[in-house]
Amino acid sequence: MAGDSTKTADNFLAGLEGEMGGVPANFAEFKPTAVFVGQDVTQELSRFGKQVRTGSGLHQLRDKVVVTQAGVLHFEQPNIYWVEHYDHLYRPRLEDNVIAVVTETYAESYHMDMRCGSMAQLPTLAFDGASKRNRPTYKVGTLVYARVAQVHKDMDPELSCMVLSGPKKDWMTGESLYGELKGGYVFTCSLGLANRLLDERCAILPTIASHVPYEVAVGANGMIWINARRSEEIALICNAVKACEFLPDAQVPALIRDLVKTAALKPKEDAEKGDKN
Repeated sequence: MAGDSTKTADNFLAGLEGEMGGVPANFAEFKPTAVFVGQDVTQELSRFGKQVRTGSGLHQLRDKVVVTQAGVLHFEQPNIYWVEHYDHLYRPRLEDNVIAVVTETYAESYHMDMRCGSMAQLPTLAFDGASKRNRPTYKVGTLVYARVAQVHKDMDPELSCMVLSGPKKDWMTGESLYGELKGGYVFTCSLGLANRLLDERCAILPTIASHVPYEVAVGANGMIWINARRSEEIALICNAVKACEFLPDAQVPALIRDLVKTAALKPKEDAEKGDKN
């Protein structure tokens, strides 16, 4: 009787944890699976918890979860599911950090191209510390790092350069999180690679940084901005990022080490001496 009571209590607690959105007990059994557009993955997701959060590539229709983009279904604790795909057309998601280009300027807003189906709007006052008399003035072609503030079904998405949480710095200081990206080089990549680089566990960017100092901004819309001391280093970093797209993290250090060796870059001390001369 005591054993039955203990088993019943364990089952009750496990069920309660699932209802509260806790980590499913068998999440370790999840394996990334190839999925296709229109596929119903409700049963697959419900195996690992009663409450789930859907990300990119998934859409909830009442009591069903359907795939909207072909790719690989992934899971992240505690209950987040998304489809990693290698599409190049970005679909705006709320609070995504993106890189956009100014295409038109108006008195109250900028029209921004962020590689989606329509232009985005960036209000001229959507900057920390901005006012009608004191606000940034961008020209056509300016690169801007921003976040997706609003997503409307029947309207253009809206961007913002205002920080929601964390330390906020006035846009005039040049130290704010969002704003204009000056200098450097920008290139496009697949959305799958962009999402991988944004993952803190990804080894690509930290490994490159161990060889070459640089600045980077990665947009969830598949745009990457790189800035380094010399154009040779920028070219090396861009090539390294692209070459590692389909490599597992375990093989990334060896490839980057070979690329650095092939490029035969000067050590940091030698480069600084050359600049002084």
